[in-house]
Amino acid sequence: IKKNILVEEKIDHYRDSYNEKIEPKKELTTDQKRLVNEVLSSNETYPYLLYGVTGSGKTEVYMELIEDALKKGKTSIVLVPEISLTPQMVLRFQKRFGDNIAAIHSALSDGEKYDEWRRIVKKEAKIVIGARSAIFAPLDNIGMIIVDEEHSDSYKQDDSNPRYNAKEIAIIRAKYHNCPVIFGSATPSLEAFARAKKGVFKLLELPNRINGKKLPSIKIIDMNEMMKKTRGHFSLDLLDAVRERIEKGEQVILLLNRRGYSSFVTCKNCGYTFKCPNCDITLTYHKTSNTLRCHYCGYGTKVYKICPECKEESINDLGVGTEKIEEELNKLFPDSKILRMDFDTTSRKGMHEKMIRAFKNHEYDILLGTQIVSKGLDFDNVTLVGVINADTSLNIPDFRSSENTFSLLAQVAGRAGRSDKEGQVIIQTFNPDHYAIQYTKNHDYIGFYNKEMFIRRELKYPPFYYICYIRISGKDSKYIFDESNKIRRVLDNKLNNTIILGPSTCNIFKLNNIYRYGIILKYKSDADLREVLNKIIDHYKDNSKIKIDINFNPSHF
Repeated sequence: IKKNILVEEKIDHYRDSYNEKIEPKKELTTDQKRLVNEVLSSNETYPYLLYGVTGSGKTEVYMELIEDALKKGKTSIVLVPEISLTPQMVLRFQKRFGDNIAAIHSALSDGEKYDEWRRIVKKEAKIVIGARSAIFAPLDNIGMIIVDEEHSDSYKQDDSNPRYNAKEIAIIRAKYHNCPVIFGSATPSLEAFARAKKGVFKLLELPNRINGKKLPSIKIIDMNEMMKKTRGHFSLDLLDAVRERIEKGEQVILLLNRRGYSSFVTCKNCGYTFKCPNCDITLTYHKTSNTLRCHYCGYGTKVYKICPECKEESINDLGVGTEKIEEELNKLFPDSKILRMDFDTTSRKGMHEKMIRAFKNHEYDILLGTQIVSKGLDFDNVTLVGVINADTSLNIPDFRSSENTFSLLAQVAGRAGRSDKEGQVIIQTFNPDHYAIQYTKNHDYIGFYNKEMFIRRELKYPPFYYICYIRISGKDSKYIFDESNKIRRVLDNKLNNTIILGPSTCNIFKLNNIYRYGIILKYKSDADLREVLNKIIDHYKDNSKIKIDINFNPSHF
């Protein structure tokens, strides 16, 4: 090499191989063509809200708009809420656009992220697909930004700094590049739909499924009346429906939004409950590893047969998680293949993609999972969706619990009957008359929107008021309580046009040996708010005994 006899050349070798076969694009429906033409012919670059029922072909609209951007020599960003949706979305886009795609999300190794970053910077990839962090992809000359399943709260980074909302960043980047941003969902967030109603967003609608099929029929099972007509946690109606679909060679998706085997372990004799020593929360029993685990700090311990309090052998597990349902399914359907998809089974690298591919290839009959299975997945052979307990998210003490429940149920219901076969949905609940469940039954998003907006107006919550959440935390419970009350008094004295609630203990008071109080601020506009908050931060910035976290428009408390 030194004598120039040989020439050394360095060539980039990327870890991922993009070898999907390009498929011809699908013919758009009349509704899809109308929407595409409306966006492309507009001289204004509004933010658009694409409200389309499940199975209406929103992804095809996205790809058509991105293809137009590519023809103009421009780049595009596509955001999805869950990492589990990224492989399936990447696959669909590869079949249309080849290796012109880079995927960015937190499940990639550092080396893979570096590869994708280099491909983007070198302009080898013109389309970036990923979870919320993909909004920061180093693209030039952006021509289209898509935010799929915009209702998802995972677009807001709430738990660590810097706190940001990828949807807000999308609007800012779209303004900078003078390009459209499309927010798409079958169940838009109330804030987005209210903006569309006011004309801040331009509303686009896809009211029909692409194959002309009706939305699946939804049956509500009142579990209060079914207590004697159940086997395990299944009503006989749901069991009969599962059996019927499997006999026909069709597939089933079952949703239970709680992982683990049981929610908590307690003593039948004295009532002692196993709690996390670091957090104010009960430990969840995981039967596969025979451990009790905290889903917040990760603490784990073995399961004891003897109660540490009364020394009796009377330990009992209560509540239900996906592990217990999987065990029941194996007993009820011994000849069927069951796939469990939750945080525990998908934590290993590449498992999301592997599981989705296996289920799509009909290697399994039943897919059981948490909310991972509710969004964006598209399986032609799924004709039945069952919800084991619709009340899990309904009972969370948060002003968005009804909205989140409606969205979750409507989204998972949309996984059924997406091809030529009729779809059916069965929802088990102890609150059958709750409006979120009743509006889900009738596929009535507009009815739910109007009802929920009335409640939000009365209670002064978004979208009628902005919210700021102040969290005060530290290791000394009494000190944190006293300082929280001091902060409240400062806010009372300095802010005139703000509703102040608290301080009150956070839903989980102790987390990882840190005690936490929260103060909620509701306001329409307050010129002094940020100045007051900055003074509070400055006052405590050198105090190691206390931590102040301020979160504007949090996705949850």
